[in-house]
Amino acid sequence: MSDIFKSLITAPLITSFCLAIVLATIAFNSYSRTGPKIKHVIEHDFFGYAIGSFVRLLAWSIVIIFFTSTPGCFFLFFITFFLDINLLTLANTIWASLIFFTLTTLFALSHTLFYIPACLQLSSQFRFSRLKPLWLLLTPARLWLFEIVLSLIALISCLFLLVQSTFQYEPLWFIYVLLVLIVYFFLLPSSRVKGDRTSHSDLSTAGFNIVLIGSDTLRIDRLGQYAYPRNLTPNIDKLCARGVTFENCITPLARTAPSLTSFLTALWPHHHKIRDNYPDSEQTKPACNNFIDILNKNGYMTSVISDWSGSDFKKINFGFQKQSVPEDQWNLKLLLRQGPAYLRFFLSLFTHNRFGKYFLPEIYYLAGVPLTSHLGRECRQMVSNLAGKKQPFLINLFTSTTHVPFGSRYPYYNLFTPKDYQGDSRFIMSDLSTPEQIIESQESTAENHDISQIINLYDSCVREFDDEVGKIVEHIENCGLSENTFIVIYSDHGTDFFETECWGQGNTLIGNDPSARIPLIICGPNVPKNVKFSHVCRSIDFMPTMLDLLGMEIPNNIDGVSLAPYLADNLNPNLYAYQETGVWMGSIPGLHPDQITYPDIIELLTIPDIKSGTLVIDEKYYSTVIKAKNRSIQDDRWKLIYIPTYNGPVYQLYDMKNDPYRDVNALYPEIVEALRQKLEAWIQSSPLDS
Repeated sequence: MSDIFKSLITAPLITSFCLAIVLATIAFNSYSRTGPKIKHVIEHDFFGYAIGSFVRLLAWSIVIIFFTSTPGCFFLFFITFFLDINLLTLANTIWASLIFFTLTTLFALSHTLFYIPACLQLSSQFRFSRLKPLWLLLTPARLWLFEIVLSLIALISCLFLLVQSTFQYEPLWFIYVLLVLIVYFFLLPSSRVKGDRTSHSDLSTAGFNIVLIGSDTLRIDRLGQYAYPRNLTPNIDKLCARGVTFENCITPLARTAPSLTSFLTALWPHHHKIRDNYPDSEQTKPACNNFIDILNKNGYMTSVISDWSGSDFKKINFGFQKQSVPEDQWNLKLLLRQGPAYLRFFLSLFTHNRFGKYFLPEIYYLAGVPLTSHLGRECRQMVSNLAGKKQPFLINLFTSTTHVPFGSRYPYYNLFTPKDYQGDSRFIMSDLSTPEQIIESQESTAENHDISQIINLYDSCVREFDDEVGKIVEHIENCGLSENTFIVIYSDHGTDFFETECWGQGNTLIGNDPSARIPLIICGPNVPKNVKFSHVCRSIDFMPTMLDLLGMEIPNNIDGVSLAPYLADNLNPNLYAYQETGVWMGSIPGLHPDQITYPDIIELLTIPDIKSGTLVIDEKYYSTVIKAKNRSIQDDRWKLIYIPTYNGPVYQLYDMKNDPYRDVNALYPEIVEALRQKLEAWIQSSPLDS
């Protein structure tokens, strides 16, 4: 019997190594990694690390191939036993393992293509439309049947061998077969949804809880109260009715890292020092009186859950006690560990699950891959875990659901896309797989993009996010926490769909820039209901407002102010919102012809610390990057923009109430002068501008 078992392990090993060699050859000959390119002299320093990363991913590929091919050999033994025919030759077992691996991989490909096509398209180096004939054949019922057949083959074969190894007193082989069975089902993709466990809280002993639910790049105009033609946010709209909607909340810098830092520290970017998405190690140490640090000192359990879009919550030391977020996405070592495209494509078939999260997080958290349902389920599990404890808690859930390339799961990506659509943006915004494509896309005009389909994709993502919000809110209620829990909906910034001549966020400040306004909704204990706070406020006002609502002391060395006294009567706090642009990846359409500029992102980034691998702005360009930023000041009606040019500053004025995209600078000189003085004083308060 031992000889038979040995043959059942030899064939999968041969199959695994042979297929891995083929996969490695294809991947190596068409090597293309994720992330921006770096100067050759810098990248050369990481050559050894790149080779090690390649070998590591190849080793995991061998493991996956081995465990997804072995049940085929087991099934051959099962057939041999009952037919009483000797089929267990080396050639037959190799063929059996190869066939079963092929079937399992075909199922994994079909499942991922149908449920999460964005996961595949982001790593494909071929025209993705080639998979459309397969996609057209797929349905949930067919995939379920395919899964059942594979599962039964694996289960029956393994159970039979477990019995045989028990009868033959082969404990090692019993353990081996059991391991194969467990790992195979751990790897096999599944669309089965587990129920949520609830746990009830004793409200008499618990304090006020806070659940922040954010989505990167969520536009506020998609909410139902703005009469958007599609009903995208029924669950968020219910929260609006239960609390306050800040209709004109402005982020000071519409890029993720600086915006989130301002949100949690109540400081302008030039005060907390993070003014782009590439902070160095010194800049990632925010003030100790940030929102999370204050809650920690007041006895809260603080936690954060996010995907690739929220890696800044780990990179920047806010003080979250529990972190379920990936590592820094702007790190060359991480980008190298994600490997070449074809290797990444294969691994992504089997890693959009717990296996990927724990063993290959660099693939699981791949930029652009939607994890909305995963994160929502994890958030609800954490609510259940914390609900029965006396300690108050904050959970910050931040998703990339509405972030470019706007990929969503089934059935969301089908909601608004026409059935006869034949373009390349069927599942995600196309041509964003390489740094060169991203730069070219950012530099192009609206005529080069399928705007209507991109908006269809984006709206699908908004609807998916809203449904997840509904599940979380319902779970909070089921746990008995609704009476003492603040629920906050927020974003880091919105996005432009060429309203300002370009797409993306933080590139311009022109007029009613959609990337500048963020959705901010607060509902909970003692919060006025159904208030639409219409006056200009800033994301830096969130922290002091929440501290005020919680009855905690507000630090006196912050830039934000509490809005709590103004909410019930919708009073105007008479605030000015200041903004600055982010780092441009290339030559953005609509920039002033004499705008101060700098090299594109590929030339701009460097790695001063080879050991860490963190990408930062090259020091020799940093002062130019700061000086090149457009700035603005805004109140309830007027918005003045400062544009630095090689011939001195240029100013534009926009009437936000009457004509938000027409420069009326020449018509209101007294308004320009009054706002100019305030704006220049704000600019000069930055050490790098003074």
